[in-house]
Amino acid sequence: MIQRHHTGNHLESAPSSAVPRSRKALSRAEREELDVASRFSVLRTRLLQEMNRQRWRRLGVCPITDGAGATYVAANLALAAARLPNSDVLLVDLALGHPSVAMQMGIAGDFRFISYLRGEDLQPDEFVTRIEGDANLRCFTSGRAIPGGAELLQDEVTRERIDRLVAESGCDLAIFDLSPVLGTDEGLAGLPVMDAVLLVADGRAGNGQQVTDCQRLLADMPPLLGVVLNKAEDMG
Repeated sequence: MIQRHHTGNHLESAPSSAVPRSRKALSRAEREELDVASRFSVLRTRLLQEMNRQRWRRLGVCPITDGAGATYVAANLALAAARLPNSDVLLVDLALGHPSVAMQMGIAGDFRFISYLRGEDLQPDEFVTRIEGDANLRCFTSGRAIPGGAELLQDEVTRERIDRLVAESGCDLAIFDLSPVLGTDEGLAGLPVMDAVLLVADGRAGNGQQVTDCQRLLADMPPLLGVVLNKAEDMG
């Protein structure tokens, strides 16, 4: 499954239904927002069909290389999933060396999330961030980089805490923003606690060899559901 998406400087959001307008009456920015929302809705539906069939809840969104736009994909996918009626979605930032969910979502991070992963006596409700206007979406992010992210993610205490976070949340879907597979071991360190993986490739600067190398590294990891070719629209 390969989806093509372009990046932007804003997150998609559900279009207003208060005053229906024809597509021609929309501004260019509004049309682009609708296009992004539509593309992520399709991606959401295809992923959830397979994950529900397999009874999976944890999806790791992992860039092949740095700068591929995985956080953008993870955030928009989470927003799309949260639009489903009665859904309960988590967006969790496990790119510990370079967390960017807080900036992408326009929220403040909470470093107690890292303390929780390290085993301190905290409850997720103490450091969760809820998104205004999206009652079905909860975010967990420190907002600050830490050294030794790969080692922390391989610690059994941390993995137990991730299991607990998902189990006790009662969520339908947990989307994890991860570090790159190539060029660092932090992305690989986070994969074993996932149920499935979605790769994000840079459609402008990436190449087929990188995808091949990444798939080889993922041979003994959770199932790969697909590759998102991000930024590809700029290529014409």
